[in-house]
Amino acid sequence: MPMPNINHIIPGPFQCGNYDPRNLPDLDDDSLDDLTAVLRALAKGSYPRLDSVPLALNAYNCNRKVDIDPWAYFHPVTVITPADVKMKGSPSIELDKDVIDDMAKPWNPIRHTGGQFNAAKRQFERGDWTPPPGSARYRFLCFIHKHRINRKSTIQKGVHTVSIWDREWDELTWHDTYHVDRETRRREIERFWQCVRMPNLIDRGYTREQFMNRIRYRIVYDICERVENTLRDTVPPRNTLYAVIGAALQHMNNACDAQVSIVPDRLELFGAQGLSLVPRFFAHLLWLCLDARPDWTREQRVKFVKQFKILERLRWMRAFVRRDLERRIAEVEMEVEDGDGGDEREGREWVFGLLGI
Repeated sequence: MPMPNINHIIPGPFQCGNYDPRNLPDLDDDSLDDLTAVLRALAKGSYPRLDSVPLALNAYNCNRKVDIDPWAYFHPVTVITPADVKMKGSPSIELDKDVIDDMAKPWNPIRHTGGQFNAAKRQFERGDWTPPPGSARYRFLCFIHKHRINRKSTIQKGVHTVSIWDREWDELTWHDTYHVDRETRRREIERFWQCVRMPNLIDRGYTREQFMNRIRYRIVYDICERVENTLRDTVPPRNTLYAVIGAALQHMNNACDAQVSIVPDRLELFGAQGLSLVPRFFAHLLWLCLDARPDWTREQRVKFVKQFKILERLRWMRAFVRRDLERRIAEVEMEVEDGDGGDEREGREWVFGLLGI
């Protein structure tokens, strides 16, 4: 009997070359290198390599519940032309082919199907949403932006924002969590969306004018300014990369919430420190990499995990990552008892010592 083709349930830009009941994507060497770079940065509390962040966020879609959860797609980072600089031609966005195909499918509204929170079944704090056969899977199309800022109190020049198109409401929400020069960045992002070539979203059902009228600008974030007032020092603009990651994970964790675009203005979101944010993101990426390399020897696995020892000063990270990994190990043990677990995933408590948790 031929193995079923399950590529259609692997979220892009990944593919699945071999049948695996866990719906694991193929991770080529380049993809593994990107995820490794992000894991290293998260473990050190440093800034992840910017061009690796979208792939890592896309990888957060890959889990065993792919038949339930709506997905988010993250496009490679766009560099925004400063407001005082003339644009050289029109920017262009090319979506992943799987995303383009998905956009041609009907979206099944969550607010009409009663997607509800089910704590016993969904430990990722997501809703219970089962799309009808043939309906769309991607709810969010996400675009991380890098802006240039000239702030005398810091040598850093990059501020990060994110635009998220929500198919539930057919609206795009732009989130800017940094309090300095917001109006300048708003003008920049308006010009970007006014000029960008993106035929699979703009001019497909909406004229440019209609699309521009469907943009919401979320700038009611005050936590960064409050932190500066408390520290009496400048928050580096680059810290907004973690705020973008926090907003992205907030959307994916609550993809069955009709009003998920209202991201709370809280410190744990600005720094992505909450249990369901960077700690869970870290645990997910680590498990995904290990699961996607079943042929590794124990020595290779140990060498891989050793790279990600979490710094002692990141106590919140150490505690939350351990909590999430313990939950994952308990789930695997239950699957093994039911005859559904893989040998390569048994007994992973050995990672705790290597991670310093």
